[in-house]
Amino acid sequence: MNFFTIGDFLARLLLFLLPRRISNRIRENTSPLEVYVLRTATMKSNEPRMTLFEGVFATLLFDMALFGTSNAIINGIISFFTRIQNSWDTPFTSEEEATAKVTEFCNRLDIQQQPWIWEKEKQSYSSLNDFFSRTYAPQHFPKIGDGQLVSPACCKIQSFVNDESMKSILIKGCNYDVANIGLPEEDLDAYRKNRVILGYLSPKDYHRVHAPISGKVVHCKMEGFDSPSASVKFFGGKFNLLNENKRLVIVLEEEGGEQGVDEEPLRVALVIIGGVGVNTITYDTQMIGKSIPKGHELSAFRAGGSAFALFTTKTMDILYPLQKAAEQRVHVETLVGETLAH
Repeated sequence: MNFFTIGDFLARLLLFLLPRRISNRIRENTSPLEVYVLRTATMKSNEPRMTLFEGVFATLLFDMALFGTSNAIINGIISFFTRIQNSWDTPFTSEEEATAKVTEFCNRLDIQQQPWIWEKEKQSYSSLNDFFSRTYAPQHFPKIGDGQLVSPACCKIQSFVNDESMKSILIKGCNYDVANIGLPEEDLDAYRKNRVILGYLSPKDYHRVHAPISGKVVHCKMEGFDSPSASVKFFGGKFNLLNENKRLVIVLEEEGGEQGVDEEPLRVALVIIGGVGVNTITYDTQMIGKSIPKGHELSAFRAGGSAFALFTTKTMDILYPLQKAAEQRVHVETLVGETLAH
């Protein structure tokens, strides 16, 4: 009996035993999500928010925070889940095991297998984490859009007209402050008044993050390095994800002819957030000062859920479907490199 089977059994048992108020909240969190698919300009209304196992434990621990947000009990639980995720680093003993385990993982999470679009064949991955942090085969990598701003990841995004809007609509349950993220202080006022984009990478997604604009890296720093990161599924809960989770803060400054002689260049801050179970965010520690193209890989996650927040110092011409989705509070599914704004 594997981890997923045990998890499903425990989740169904708890759902049966828990009080109705809690079980109804779990059912709400695992109900289908309405999503606008950017690349096809279509809506889908049967997108699962999370598996039942994820829904039960994430709701109890991180949405309702039944054990609190910062104490020995919840920190111990988070550490336990992180140790489980770390077991994904256990090497496969044979090509046969690699093929079986990767296939099971793909089936479980509905990861594309036909055609196979990933860089290595199933039997060539060394561990489950090696596959989790996979990349595309070059011929299958999504096309980088021609817009000024592109999606940094394969994810589901929500956007808000400004930081205050995000706080009033979504982040209500904690003492979040944009000043405590780790962003450079000189641009905080600009980040507060311009659009904010939040992206969530589900376990099935490609878990690498890429540059949303072309430009020079002017800031790169890991924040909350020793923090026991909470689940990134519930930005509206009591856990202060943007201020307390482990997060990599990267700021890109546009170079060249995109602004006038006396005009301040556009700066885009990308906050790459590790969720529960994320023990490693890999990145180039020497990237400050480097000029990188739009779509260039910036970081990768190993195990666990993850998310990002994107802030800009200037108003951007965001795509109309994204504006409408934001007004209707609909999530938008994007591939890495898809244009978000001109």
